[in-house]
Amino acid sequence: MVQKQRQDAAINALRMIPTKWAVIIVVAIIGYVLLQPQINKWFGLSLPSVASLVGDEKQTSQKKQEKFDSNEKTSTTKADSKASKAATEEKPDKDDSVNKAPTSQPRVSQPRDSQPRDSQPRDSQPRDSQPRVSQPTVGVERDSEKVHGFLTEIGRNRFESPAGLVYGPGSEEGHRLKHIERHLEDQPKRPGSHGVFEGDMHAFLVAIDDAYSRAKSGDKGTKKIQDEGSTIYEASFKKPIGFLGGQEGGRKRNPPLKQLRVVVRGNSLITAFPF
Repeated sequence: MVQKQRQDAAINALRMIPTKWAVIIVVAIIGYVLLQPQINKWFGLSLPSVASLVGDEKQTSQKKQEKFDSNEKTSTTKADSKASKAATEEKPDKDDSVNKAPTSQPRVSQPRDSQPRDSQPRDSQPRDSQPRVSQPTVGVERDSEKVHGFLTEIGRNRFESPAGLVYGPGSEEGHRLKHIERHLEDQPKRPGSHGVFEGDMHAFLVAIDDAYSRAKSGDKGTKKIQDEGSTIYEASFKKPIGFLGGQEGGRKRNPPLKQLRVVVRGNSLITAFPF
């Protein structure tokens, strides 16, 4: 009712104004309506809207507030729905992990129950009577007595050199001493190169200790390289200590070699060969 009275009063006022000025006022009002938002945005002002001038600001703000409340209520409902759905989807995963545990357990325990450890053939005899890895002097066929005298036994199938290198089980041959023994003979059909040491096993162990000690001390003509948890020591000798074998060595007519490479992990020897 009040709004209608205000509109009638505005129309009556315009009728009393001359036509020329009425047109100017209408054009000004239209221009104000169009430019008011941009002026506020550009200059940071807070010019009142036409609705506020005619008393509609309160109703407009109420409509905006109602719209905002409606949107907020909708977004809250959606968020609650998503949270509820996520909680529902998470429970089956936990339940499945619990339910699957008893099913997988018998599969592991079944072989153990059906075949007790005591009944297996490998345990039927004492371990000491049949060692899986032979003693170094048994595995190393060359000059076993000299090898015995050079290395000191520090444990089961573990032997230490005077320089502190430990030879123990490992490699495809079963023991590191068996592994380095392969470098006492040429393997002409082996792809690539194969460093061959010219001498017996005892002489080879002495040369390895010498190269390891000099390279560890950083002597001239030596090198130390760190490689993924292992350490590579390289040392040169005044005279040839071996020759290049394998297929590559055969193509090059087996040139002599004066360097020795020793690979260790900690103080345990991995391999050693001339290069």
